[in-house]
Amino acid sequence: MARPLVVVAETAFGELSQATLECVEEARELADSVASSVHVLLPGLFPDADVEVMTGELAAHGADRVTVIEHTALAQFTADGWLAALAPILQAAKPDFTLAPDSGYGRAWLPRLSARWRIPMSTACIRVKVTEEGYPEVFRVSHNGKLHERQIWAQGTAVMVMLWPGVRGVGPGQAGRRADVEVIRPDLDASSFRDRTLRTLPPDPHDVDLSEAERIVSGGLGVGGPEGMAQLQHLADALTASLGGTRVVADRGWLAADRFIGTTGKIVTPKLYLALGISGAGQHVAGMTGSETVIAINTDRTSPLLKIADLGVIGDLHQIVPILIEKLRERAKVAPAGSGGAKSPPIPPPLSPPGPVIPFRKAHDDASEPDGMPSTARQVRQ
Repeated sequence: MARPLVVVAETAFGELSQATLECVEEARELADSVASSVHVLLPGLFPDADVEVMTGELAAHGADRVTVIEHTALAQFTADGWLAALAPILQAAKPDFTLAPDSGYGRAWLPRLSARWRIPMSTACIRVKVTEEGYPEVFRVSHNGKLHERQIWAQGTAVMVMLWPGVRGVGPGQAGRRADVEVIRPDLDASSFRDRTLRTLPPDPHDVDLSEAERIVSGGLGVGGPEGMAQLQHLADALTASLGGTRVVADRGWLAADRFIGTTGKIVTPKLYLALGISGAGQHVAGMTGSETVIAINTDRTSPLLKIADLGVIGDLHQIVPILIEKLRERAKVAPAGSGGAKSPPIPPPLSPPGPVIPFRKAHDDASEPDGMPSTARQVRQ
């Protein structure tokens, strides 16, 4: 496969989206298997310093070539603008695979190009590969994640793929890796665009999709009930984090059904994952192993989740969480009752001093491997 694999990058607030880096790493893995290269298209309008940082990040995660498409009309997303700017470049590249995040942006413009060029497109994809016979092969989810489908096309067929955010996580990147960078300034007529974005609002941690959250406070059966989850919501608010949990918590009605994490729920890759009262069942661990930093609080020192945590806290979360909330509020210099806003519920004091904070390796030097623990989860942290 001599033709390159193309990835269409997306940005938010001057940074590459995590879903974009996942697409680049997926393309890199596929390119290595078929002796091809990875070409990333980066549309928008960025300061030179941001371009240098983003192209370096793309190179570190697997890009061989980065094309920056700059125009004032692309400063905010517009489906017509992306079509006009990207279609000629894609037509010239003739990629066998075009990868993009399965996002609102991608679904606004890529299906139109797929229909225009009569090229098959697959959404909600979890894996992309080429069979031994050379056929493009894609695995995707359907029916709200309950069904996995395998799609294969005839050899030589160009395919457009939208990768499900959070499905593979983002690796650390390869320091010192370089990519060829070029900047293109297309001639676009913004007056002909039928859509435009006035401004982009930052996501609200309360309703942002967990697969896109940078910080997650997650609760398990150990929280005790709805009151415990409400206390975790206060902690999430203090951390500007999103609230999630295990499936058993959602099944009991303590958490919204679309907020549980695991193989049958959300696959998450946050920078911080704070797990409270979660033992670490295999299906839950599989949904959060891509987390950058994991902190676990549990009274059971043999909890499987403590085995993969970067920091383990052995103690009662009902004693630790109130203190943690108070400390975070003090640090932010925000009164618990708020200033001119809604009054925060009172936080009950701890019954006794919280348990000690112990590095997880020290806490489990003599612990045996828990049954049912996925080997992949162990490899991520050990």
